Amino acid sequence: SVTHRTEFQEITFDDHHYAIFNIPGLIEADQTRVDINKREIDQAFTQRPNSLIIYVFGQQNGRIRDEDVVAFNAINAAYPLNIESLLLVVNGLPATRPKNYEGEVMLMLQDIIQVPIAAERVCFLNHIDRENSNERQALRKQLLSFIVELSPTEHVKAHDIRLKVEEVAMLKKQIEEMAKEFNANKVHFEDEIRQQQKRYDDLITHQKAETESYHRIIERQAEEAKEMRQSQEAQVQQMQQQLETMQQEHQRLRDEMATKTKAEAQAMQRALEASNQAQLALMNKMVEIQSRPPTVIEQPRRPSVCVYYAK
Repeated sequence: SVTHRTEFQEITFDDHHYAIFNIPGLIEADQTRVDINKREIDQAFTQRPNSLIIYVFGQQNGRIRDEDVVAFNAINAAYPLNIESLLLVVNGLPATRPKNYEGEVMLMLQDIIQVPIAAERVCFLNHIDRENSNERQALRKQLLSFIVELSPTEHVKAHDIRLKVEEVAMLKKQIEEMAKEFNANKVHFEDEIRQQQKRYDDLITHQKAETESYHRIIERQAEEAKEMRQSQEAQVQQMQQQLETMQQEHQRLRDEMATKTKAEAQAMQRALEASNQAQLALMNKMVEIQSRPPTVIEQPRRPSVCVYYAK
């Protein structure tokens, strides 16, 4: 486990409050450390029971790590996870992998974690160069396209997380045997693997099309907002010129008042007061135009959620 303490960051976005948690992995070599990790995980669920759960599986040469499956099963037994709020992530994959890899892994995961799995609930992330901003951005977009399809649910504790260090080797062996049995028999359900793969491929194609469409909408609205701002600036400039003309006329009237009769001066004073009011109204209008916010795309609102990064 990389994380040994429950970490979280609270943010406010679109008038909603979010807490993103990074919780420690469960399995350690020392029982005391395992028990501490249990308490840290309990703490996260207690603080934000209404949550989305992102569970990250590591892999080695494409094979899901047995210990990650053992940890998932222990957490899922203690806090039954709802598939509507659960995203499974297979992390750090090579960009080039077997043709039906995703379909096969989805079926195998369903078998060894006993959770119904749909294509939109499993995200396969490529290994990236962390120094490459384009790769980081692409990975972030891919992950978000899955997260937005989740619905937060309340996670109620069924019992304490049960895991003993001396049991881990046995549990890992059970998972390993289940994976071997799956691989030995997968020839009998190749059609199902292909169907799962097609569902996943279709989902990725649909997500990319939606993302591109959304970006086009944003670009179009950004251009419209730019045109609106330019129109506002031109309008303000015109009003500024009008204000300068009014101020010049105002000053002219003030200069002439000294040479006028009392009656004429009173009339001019009334004109000056009217000029002051007109200038004030014009300046208020300029401020109102300059403070208008640009048009932004409306996004669907979601309830406050907490995301757990469990690995």
